[in-house]
Amino acid sequence: MRMTRKLAVMAGGIALTGGLLAGTGGTATAAEASPQAASDCPSGWFCVWAGQNYTGRMQKVAGTNKDLTQYAVFQNFKSWYNHGASCDFKWFSAKNHGGSSGVIPRGYKKSDSASHYIKSNTWVNCS
Repeated sequence: MRMTRKLAVMAGGIALTGGLLAGTGGTATAAEASPQAASDCPSGWFCVWAGQNYTGRMQKVAGTNKDLTQYAVFQNFKSWYNHGASCDFKWFSAKNHGGSSGVIPRGYKKSDSASHYIKSNTWVNCS
């Protein structure tokens, strides 16, 4: 499994539930600027950065996405922040919500030297 152990361990220790965010299609975008802080992630989005300490190219995702492989930073990132407004972020190691998975709680952010990736996502535990 290519998903790094740190992301898998962090997410694996969090209880998973079956609740899904009700919504329509997903959205993912890439920021052209080089954000320098986790606070650059807009409310309601899950954001990743290519570099440590929230540096380099940022990509963000909202909604459910069956295929994030078209977005380069989601395939190799070192920082992340779940700035979801009311849900936890559930990632998957394969397209179409397959493979291993884990949940990143709302408000959780982390940066490390390992390279991480995710291939699809949904939102869970919405309040």
